[in-house]
Amino acid sequence: MSHIMTVLGPIAPQALGFCQSHEHLCLLPGWCGRQNPPHRIDDRRLSTLELLDFYALGGRAAVDAQPAGCGRDGDFLADISQQSGVHIISSTGFHKLCFYPPDHWITTASEDMLAEMWQRELEEGMYAPCDTAPPERQTAVRAGQIKSAVNREGLTERYRLLFRAAAMAQKATGAPLMVHIERAGQAMETADFLEGLGVPPERVILCHLDRAEPDLSAHIALCRRGYALEYDTVARYQFHDDHHEAALVLSMLEAGCTSSLLMGMDTTRIRLKHYGGPVGLSYFFTDFLPRLRRAGVEDSTFQQIFVENPARRFSVG
Repeated sequence: MSHIMTVLGPIAPQALGFCQSHEHLCLLPGWCGRQNPPHRIDDRRLSTLELLDFYALGGRAAVDAQPAGCGRDGDFLADISQQSGVHIISSTGFHKLCFYPPDHWITTASEDMLAEMWQRELEEGMYAPCDTAPPERQTAVRAGQIKSAVNREGLTERYRLLFRAAAMAQKATGAPLMVHIERAGQAMETADFLEGLGVPPERVILCHLDRAEPDLSAHIALCRRGYALEYDTVARYQFHDDHHEAALVLSMLEAGCTSSLLMGMDTTRIRLKHYGGPVGLSYFFTDFLPRLRRAGVEDSTFQQIFVENPARRFSVG
């Protein structure tokens, strides 16, 4: 039977509710946190308070996009989900290699070893934090998607191996495969590569094209091939303002791509209100959705982007 795997167990897709499809709710201290101190999110109480605010306004689910070996903690996520009532989908897979120390196991593990590990995390349980040593202790908390990423240099030899392993795990489990994109042209290149490995486009979520790919025709073409596009450059003014983001969303709606869109905040410590930031996980409710309403977007469209599309794209079986 079709289900979505959350950190507290499987749920029916229709039980997911309003879902922000790319967030970071936990990032423990370690190499990744030292490389990006503003990204570190390591206080269960503060993360729970952030989720409680989100829940009070109608938020019901969030996808945590931090994969194994770079600050992820499944028990942390299960705890804050239990305390807040917000469903959390966690991630196996890999991030950009700059988020790992040079001697990290992710840089030397074989394709088969990685594919088998990621499949276990989806089917049995995620490994306890394994930032400084290879994964050893499994928990009962299962991942619900595979995270993958490519840096600005593109599909170098090591990234091709990592993507081949991710494709193997995806085909073995049917899990959704999320892809972090860095620059123009990369989404199309990575989509072509994954299709060549036999990964169905309908199982792939391409992230950050709203800031990484300026060519609107590429967005539309990928949607028409079956890919989901996840936009999250909201209140991220180092990239562009909310007017630009809203205009992009409106263009995609006009192009008939509503069924392919997902949205999130791609949150970091310095943006979360309970960590002292100015924005907060609830910004869609307080600011961005009202902006889109003023532009004429109807609630039925929000229902599709934040409820129906995630329920379909993150389901398995």
